[in-house]
Amino acid sequence: MDLESLYLRVHEAVSTLDLNGIWPGFAPLKFALYDNERCFFDGRFVEKTDEFCANTSIVYRGEQIAIWMVQEELEIPVLASKLVHEMFHGFQARNCWNCNANELEALYKYAYTEENLSLKLRENALLIALLERFDEAAYRELLSIRKRRSIKFPYEFGYECAAEEIEGSANYVEWQALKQLDADRAAALEAHMRSVMTRSEHLFPIRICCYYTGALMINALRRSGEDPFRAAKRPMLPPLLDAVPPYDGDISTNDGIFDEVSAALAAFNAETDAIIDAALEKNDVALTGPFELAGVNVYNARCRRGFITSTYFLMYMDGNETKLLYGNFVIKMRDEKTIAAAYRWE
Repeated sequence: MDLESLYLRVHEAVSTLDLNGIWPGFAPLKFALYDNERCFFDGRFVEKTDEFCANTSIVYRGEQIAIWMVQEELEIPVLASKLVHEMFHGFQARNCWNCNANELEALYKYAYTEENLSLKLRENALLIALLERFDEAAYRELLSIRKRRSIKFPYEFGYECAAEEIEGSANYVEWQALKQLDADRAAALEAHMRSVMTRSEHLFPIRICCYYTGALMINALRRSGEDPFRAAKRPMLPPLLDAVPPYDGDISTNDGIFDEVSAALAAFNAETDAIIDAALEKNDVALTGPFELAGVNVYNARCRRGFITSTYFLMYMDGNETKLLYGNFVIKMRDEKTIAAAYRWE
């Protein structure tokens, strides 16, 4: 793929956007497109180093930039909006948003339970309803359910709020940028949200779900008359919850939601077990510890039976040096911080 040509087309698309109109104070950042061998940044090819890993925002040569790994062909409006998403992470970093979750801790500590996730699925249905039109009763029920979850499942709710704040807000900005670039593509994204948000299997892994719930929560806040831009640098929504009582309905009898979530959770655990067992059977050992785990692809990482899965890369500490392995891995952990071994997973 011609990185230079792609870069120029994306740069032109981004230059047409009113990003300050989407989020006050937000402006474009420089960005890089890269593949397995080359990297094009700020109008020229540069050396591809290990700094260019995944799709994110990094500090490169003292400057906050966005980066995107080109793996599949995306339409220019879609790719431009996704780079805007990564630019917004740079905006968050510049403005010291301090609501990032401890992702490695959450892999072990976040508990997937039927009650919490059934309530969350009901929230999702309300968020979709509020996407269509604002309704005060639906909005207050949404807050009431979140109030109940914040009380009964404080760790899980707090983790979701942090992911919604960081990734959900970036996804909201991406969505609004896509509206400016291509109304049809934005409508397709909204249709996709409607399709997946009320399906129980979309709750696993939970972090992926938060990209959409956070974006839709900002939409609901704006429609309610609240100012979502005040939410920066804090977990999403808790101050608003003081004004509502916790939801007191019995979710286990609500339209079969509980049973759907229970079945989806069992399927998710079975799929994770199959991934782990297949990697162990193949026994393609990429790393033998002990090494300190430094990072995984938290977007869709899983943790079960003392193993962590990571797609695309694995970062670990070898003494004082951070090292990077590319690929998909099943990581056997000695404890929550120490790698015993890592197996390649195809």
